[in-house]
Amino acid sequence: MTSDMEIISELLKDLKKEEKDVGFSFLGLKFNPFPLAGLPRYILSPLDKGTIEKIIFFIRSTHRENDYSGLTIVADFGMGKTHLMKFIQDVIEKFNKAAQEIKIDFSAVTCFIDRPEDNPQMVIHKIIEDIGVDKIRKYIWKIIIETLGTDPKMFREEYEPKHTLIKTSLEDWKKLFEEPIKSNHLKFLKSFKKMNGDFKKLQESAKEIITTQIVTDSNIAERYLELVFSPEEKIADLSWDILSGYRSKREIQRKELQFLNSVVKILRKVGFKHLYVFVDEFEDIQKLSSAKKSNYLLSLNTLINKERNWSVIISLTEDVLEEEIKKEPPLYDRLTTQKIEIEPLNVEKGKKLIIKYLNLARDKEDESLHPFTDESVEKMIQLSKGNYRSFLVLSHNSLECALHEKSAEVTTEIIDKARVLRG
Repeated sequence: MTSDMEIISELLKDLKKEEKDVGFSFLGLKFNPFPLAGLPRYILSPLDKGTIEKIIFFIRSTHRENDYSGLTIVADFGMGKTHLMKFIQDVIEKFNKAAQEIKIDFSAVTCFIDRPEDNPQMVIHKIIEDIGVDKIRKYIWKIIIETLGTDPKMFREEYEPKHTLIKTSLEDWKKLFEEPIKSNHLKFLKSFKKMNGDFKKLQESAKEIITTQIVTDSNIAERYLELVFSPEEKIADLSWDILSGYRSKREIQRKELQFLNSVVKILRKVGFKHLYVFVDEFEDIQKLSSAKKSNYLLSLNTLINKERNWSVIISLTEDVLEEEIKKEPPLYDRLTTQKIEIEPLNVEKGKKLIIKYLNLARDKEDESLHPFTDESVEKMIQLSKGNYRSFLVLSHNSLECALHEKSAEVTTEIIDKARVLRG
């Protein structure tokens, strides 16, 4: 039996040897670019031209129509669904920046939810969590301050108490509308109080702006108001949890609709045209009880029907799509407005994937498979059965074996050794 000290000794010997070696350079690489567990560290474009065309069509149509659309990514476990979703999110965010630079009217917010949780209001909570409470607070303040106007004289006449002996100069009121005070609600409110402004009246005006421009529900409007005007950040965050349905269970479906609608309105008011919500591992709804599952799917369908200025991108396995979602025809149709099916790797795709990863670790990009061979790629496809994650793990382990064996090529014999490491 091998003792722990023997294992440690062997590891130290290997590491010492690697320090003296030139590493992966003898294989023409700066490092091992393949992910150790088959979970990509880098966002790479899809291998299929058809998939790229569907992504372009999806983004273009949602932008042009400014309406709801659903994109469903279907594949078995380990086939790269999450990676493809991350790629689409990355494209939207990069396109967002590029469009702004050349003055194209495309501005979007993306939210990534790891799994659907056990109820639809959690999806809304995750949307807010991903956008960030601070950003939402900043957006609400922007709507309030821009509606209040920027004329210091009129503002002073409106909010300076009529019967106060302490009068503040117009110059001081002008400072309220200078940066960085104007865009920072905390600095603005602090300065406003110092000038003995009518704080209660300002709150009443802010609530009226929220109820007329964002949400008519007085309870939700109060929570938004607390986000901006609460002196305690902690209280505001607690209120936010109640608002998002994280704690409250009363009138849940109606509140969900109004809340999501108000979030989208806030985003649109500050210049964003569209909200893209990514929900990964949607097959997890299969784990819910029958009643919870029905409620979840019904609520999600209602959310989609009532609020159209957002889009949902989900990933799940084929069996859950066909056996669970298809039982709800309206929801099935809305989620699969467009559909991408990820097929298992074949030899041609396997080679493309190998080259994409190798180029990450090369000084100059080229189309060579080296240090892999045609035969070794074919063997990895056979052993992995075309599963992306298994294929990437084999690729990683094969390079590690080649390094250890000082083999200038990843041969089929090296693949066999890597397979043993995989188990």
